[in-house]
Amino acid sequence: MTTTLQADYVVVGGGSAGCLLANRLSADPNTQVILVEAGGKSDSFMVDMPAGMARLIANPKADWCYLGEPDASLNGRRFLWSAGKMLGGGSAINGQVYIRGQRRDYQRWVESGCNGWSFDELLPYFKHGERYQGEPVPESHGCDGELSVSPIRSPHALLQTFIDACAQIGVPRRADYCGGEQFGAFATLTTQREGLRCSSAKAYLEPVRGRANLRVITGAKARAITWQGTSATGVDVVGAKGPMHLSASAEVLVCAGTVGSPSLLMRSGVGPGAALAAMGIPVVVDAAELGRNLQEHPGVSVSKWVNVPTFNSQSALQIGGEMLRFLTQRRGMLTTPAVQGMAFVKTRGGLADPDVQLHFLPLTYEVTPETLCSASAKMPKRPAMMLMTNVCQPYSRGEVRLRSPDVDAAPLIDHRMIGDGRDLASLVRACLFAERVFAAPALQGIVEGNASPPSPSGDEAGWVDYVRNKVVPCYHPVGTCRMGGDAGSVVDPQLRLRGAQNLRVVDASVMPNLPSANTNAATMMIAEKAAAMILAAGRQSSRSESSTTPEGVAA
Repeated sequence: MTTTLQADYVVVGGGSAGCLLANRLSADPNTQVILVEAGGKSDSFMVDMPAGMARLIANPKADWCYLGEPDASLNGRRFLWSAGKMLGGGSAINGQVYIRGQRRDYQRWVESGCNGWSFDELLPYFKHGERYQGEPVPESHGCDGELSVSPIRSPHALLQTFIDACAQIGVPRRADYCGGEQFGAFATLTTQREGLRCSSAKAYLEPVRGRANLRVITGAKARAITWQGTSATGVDVVGAKGPMHLSASAEVLVCAGTVGSPSLLMRSGVGPGAALAAMGIPVVVDAAELGRNLQEHPGVSVSKWVNVPTFNSQSALQIGGEMLRFLTQRRGMLTTPAVQGMAFVKTRGGLADPDVQLHFLPLTYEVTPETLCSASAKMPKRPAMMLMTNVCQPYSRGEVRLRSPDVDAAPLIDHRMIGDGRDLASLVRACLFAERVFAAPALQGIVEGNASPPSPSGDEAGWVDYVRNKVVPCYHPVGTCRMGGDAGSVVDPQLRLRGAQNLRVVDASVMPNLPSANTNAATMMIAEKAAAMILAAGRQSSRSESSTTPEGVAA
């Protein structure tokens, strides 16, 4: 027997966007909201402890562990595309870096027809949900929201050395990197609250779980959206207690992520018509671009052995001491994100904006085909530091397709990570730039030798094979439900599915282009703006209904 539950809004996916949306829409006690999440709760110790992410990534209890197809541009290698599978989604398993992107990133969105999405127009949405916990508070940050954003509580000593080294080779120190300009080197901000992870679930959902008009359902997979013609009417889900139908009188809001959202839509009859028909799926909306435009930051690391203690060289006794420090003081190594510093750099002349992002980590780990598909990355015991580099604005594109209409069938992810030669060239230049940082005076007395690659080449050609063999995803996939002003885009600038009614997509999949940044902050901003648009549309609808109400009848 199918259980039917009714609400005004059904939010599919309790991740970074879904938790925020559920908060904002349920703020009106007269609005009924259902949030459905395939994973479970996110209140475990490993989620709360910042360093616990090492046990969450590639753990099928916490991560969807989407396995991509062999990548021809990477010599046939394949790897996991991680996505959080619990309340909080990616924000519950990620590295907790808070960064927004460059002003030019969002201008590109506007140029693709996304009016209202320029950086200056989006800044209020970034700030609205933020509770900045550093001193002093930069003008670009907000202080009255729910998401705690904090400076690193216990930075590694090499962080400042990294920033000094960048300055010595012409990369300036940047005090505030959240105002639209990122050229420079800086210590990263974290989504933490007093040394604990502050996920979207912790910030936006946990404080309002007691609202009578908000129902949160976990452990339930969304099988398909239901329709009346081309109007979305609800969602069929499969949970531990059997099948349910979640009826939405106002809108269905799809927040299942860059892989999950197009998969759900395709199972529901939205997507490339011929492909859906071939699988026996009745076509509701023929959306040729759905699932395409997949983008990811390709990353490759350069590591050096150093003569100062790093996270690699901790003994069992030292790790025990760090655990005690975390439990009693909420400080120390276990509170720090792996990426403690960043630099945005220009690797060639004539660029208006940085083309490469450097991530500083006071550790290194061995990247092998095996570790790319498991949670068992190997960390050598010798002290080391790593610079992970990635392309800010990759040209390479991929797609997500269905393997089967079955809700339990994993989608097919086909992406040539460096299929465009310009991305390969950028990564080669990025590696050469990383070598320049390591050779700066600030690090000359600290670096002892080459960890990876063991024998760096001095020219661009010599780095090509290394890059092909070592590129990994940065876990920043976007674009499969592209927003745009053209008829071919999947959603319009109000995030409404083209060709349908009463359905919006609200997550990283709508980004037309990758920001030059980790994507979590931008995803929550999208949800904040979406909530404002949905509420404004609801108020407009109420006014319209009121204006047509017969005289003497209460609206």
